[in-house]
Amino acid sequence: MKITEVEISVFEVPMYPALTDVVEITSQTQKKWKQSFSFSGAEAVPIQVMKVRTDEGIEGVSTVGDWRYTELSWQQILQLRDIAIGKDPLDKDFLLETLGVASRFFEPGWIGAFDNCLWDISGKYFGLPVAELLGVKKKKVQAYYNISGNSEEALFKDGDQALKKGYSVLKDHLSFSVEQNLEVFKNLRSYFGPEVGLMHDAALTNYTFKEALNVGERLTLENYIWFEEPLRDRNLNECRELVNLLNITVAGGETLMNEPDISKIWLDLNAFDTMRVNARHGSSNVLDLANYCALRNANVEPNSLGPLFGIIHAHLACAIENVEWFETSPPSNGTAIAKKSGCLILSFPRMDGLLILMGLDGVHNGTGTCLSMQGRRYYSFCI
Repeated sequence: MKITEVEISVFEVPMYPALTDVVEITSQTQKKWKQSFSFSGAEAVPIQVMKVRTDEGIEGVSTVGDWRYTELSWQQILQLRDIAIGKDPLDKDFLLETLGVASRFFEPGWIGAFDNCLWDISGKYFGLPVAELLGVKKKKVQAYYNISGNSEEALFKDGDQALKKGYSVLKDHLSFSVEQNLEVFKNLRSYFGPEVGLMHDAALTNYTFKEALNVGERLTLENYIWFEEPLRDRNLNECRELVNLLNITVAGGETLMNEPDISKIWLDLNAFDTMRVNARHGSSNVLDLANYCALRNANVEPNSLGPLFGIIHAHLACAIENVEWFETSPPSNGTAIAKKSGCLILSFPRMDGLLILMGLDGVHNGTGTCLSMQGRRYYSFCI
């Protein structure tokens, strides 16, 4: 089997805003900045969709990135054409190694979509869902919901709606002042009670070390599941010190996800307890880091819905033993948005607090990643 063509189409999908605002934070001792990020559902984001076709009529499909890293440059596209066309898509190691050597000065992880397409082709070639091809470990994964709101009341309301849908674990992205965040953590626990799992993602806060320590101690007191992205990932020494001082699981490494070799170093140096991963940089990268973490009794946890609006992360979550959670992030109906825009038609895993992967329980008997693409595009081109 040989690769004959790579098609890249650009769809307009109403997802997250392409840009974030930066807001100044003032305190008695310093001035700093944080991201300001909101989702209105109205902004159209162009997303590239890649199809890798073969001479046996099998094709693999993946989005380029998720809602981030959504475009390949012309240099990357030309490099992909020169190396991939005419090669065997089942020889993933050769293709990924040669592309890696040839793209030394490209952004690490840029070949993620191509890697995902190769896995899709493999599943279809062998007649298996990718999760089964990888050796499925479970058919169900606990999903958690990201609550949002500009006030406590809005957070309570959003959380209540999630609980009605069947979720039992909620994650916040609070970006109030540190003092207000500390109070809200306590109030969220009081409102939802001890039976609901809670997580805090600090990606939008830009905590100082002292602030992160205070927050971590409060989260421990309120029995939160984890403290995510408490400090900037590359602030290695402070990350290590924080993990050493806190008694709560610290998850992080989102800015390292495109370079698993660096994530491995951070894990070995105890900068994080749990490593975040995203298959937008390639399923092979996720599998590699998952195996490494498993040997050290650590989890890898997929970040956001990931490529293909959650489909690829669904397969990986069911195939990797040391994945415990599936993240649904606003808009949690990413697949519905994609279908409405004409970007894809598929049977998506059922999502009511548990991710149930179709094809593993007799509901969907498709192979590969179980989807087809259609709809109006901005443009398409083949290489």
